Amino acid sequence: MDDQPSDVTPDSGPVEVHETRAARRARREAVLREPVLPALATVRRPVAVVATIVLAALLVLAVLADPVLLAAGLAWAGIVLAWGWPTLHGSSSRFGSSLAIGVTGVLAPAAGAVTSDEPYLRLVPLAVVVGLAVMFGHQIVRRDGRPRLTDSIGITSLGLAVVTIGTTWLPLSRTPRATEVAVVGFVAIAASAPADLAAAAEKARPWMMPLAMLLGGAGAVVAAAVLGAPDAAPAALIGFVCAAVAHAVRRVLSVLPAITAVRGQLSSAAASLLVPGVAAYGLALAVVG
Repeated sequence: MDDQPSDVTPDSGPVEVHETRAARRARREAVLREPVLPALATVRRPVAVVATIVLAALLVLAVLADPVLLAAGLAWAGIVLAWGWPTLHGSSSRFGSSLAIGVTGVLAPAAGAVTSDEPYLRLVPLAVVVGLAVMFGHQIVRRDGRPRLTDSIGITSLGLAVVTIGTTWLPLSRTPRATEVAVVGFVAIAASAPADLAAAAEKARPWMMPLAMLLGGAGAVVAAAVLGAPDAAPAALIGFVCAAVAHAVRRVLSVLPAITAVRGQLSSAAASLLVPGVAAYGLALAVVG
């Protein structure tokens, strides 16, 4: 008997459907109207909140005491970042990444602390060079075939950038008026951290950034009133900006799978304290001169 004709043959594959330009545009506009957050971004991370507050409090005490103690506090934050950063980002060479970031995280603040005149950060690039040497040296001696080499270098380089940016807090501890800006900035970051707890509330989630800025601005104004400087308006501006940057850093990192671990949350907290340093430094130049 002859085989009956069939609409489906073994050689037939799936039919490829081409999306039109109008369909792609409509899909993008729908996502913009109703953005879909990853599930990880809708969970409270209390460890990150508490760690941010504790580290900020330690840095406030350090900046009020002595530039060397502030350098030690920033080095400690750099070590915390190095401990969790490669795991948080899924690096294929976690030990080497942690080593390079940790070495730079300690040497960069030390280089800023030993400089007694302006520019205070002129020796920091030397610490970065050492960190880069450790990073590439580790890649050279790896014996595992160096899988995902580009990812590993990118993750480590970003960590080096974060700990280097954190050294911009150091010049603020050299003069009384700039020190007050640093204290106000750290207080604002600590005050804004509880806004992260709104991540689990669907209605409050879109207002997390404004809430963080409001809490940061209020904390900054209170800190400025206690210190006697800066004035309320500049203090509020410093609080708004530092709180916004810190909150944004934690929210960006909140979608990474390893943020569920304590190590990842501690690293996120450390990063949210180091990155706003450059914003505080820029505002100090505008406020103090």
